[in-house]
Order: sequence, then C-alpha cells, then structure tokens
Amino acid sequence: MEPQNRPEQIVIQPQQNLQGEVQYTNIVQQPQIVYIDLKYNPENNFRYWSYGVIAVGISIYFGFGILFFESDFGPFIGNSLCCLSFSIAFFLDAAFYKGKSEWQTSTGQSSTGSIVGMVFDIIFGIIALFYAVFLLIFIGEI
Repeated sequence: MEPQNRPEQIVIQPQQNLQGEVQYTNIVQQPQIVYIDLKYNPENNFRYWSYGVIAVGISIYFGFGILFFESDFGPFIGNSLCCLSFSIAFFLDAAFYKGKSEWQTSTGQSSTGSIVGMVFDIIFGIIALFYAVFLLIFIGEI
C-alpha cells in the first residue's frame, strides 16, 4: 500500500562556515512503508458456531444410534438430525464467508476465494438439508 502523495522534501539552505566556506546540506525525507498484517476477526465468528453445531449433530447421531439400536426408526432419526446439523453448519460457514468477502472488499483485497467458499457451503447445505428431509419422509413410509 503506497501513500497517494509523496511527503514534502525538507531543504535546508546553505550556511556559511566560520572559515568562509559554504556548506550545502540537503535532507530528503524518505517515505516510510509500513506493512500491516490484516486478519479477518469478526465479533460473532459463525465458523466457531458451525463447529459447535457439527459436534452437537454427531453427538445426536451416536446418541440415537445407542439409545434406539433395536428400533427401526431410531438410526434414521439420528441420521436425519445429524444431516440437519451439518446443513445448519454449512449455512453458518456461508455467513462467515459472506462477512469475510465484504471485509476483503472494503480493505481492497480479492474476495474470490471467500465467494467460492460461500457458494460451495450453500450448495452443500442445500444437499444436506434435502437428505435430512428425505430421511424423515422415508421414516414416515415405514
């Protein structure tokens, strides 16, 4: 990041020495370049929330698998709730990428990677949501 205007040059006029010699001094101020490491650090980090939702979904999956092992519908409900939690986690991650892409645009960075990540998160979230609903419909037919 370069400054738009160069700093003014400071020129000190020649001064006469006691012996009668003229001494020329020219001080040129060089622009300082400061590199700032930019990091996206939102107040509400939806990515961390998505990790928690995935952990809850996996716990529900194993819980239903253990509690309703002999049942016909228990594993399907556990699987459906786990897929639903993954869907929610994908949508939370997409919200994280949305905020990150806006931040990158405001700081003049490329937001292509964030937009691609957001699109894939939305696609995977929709697939997981349809699979969860499909499993619930399948349970209704049993």
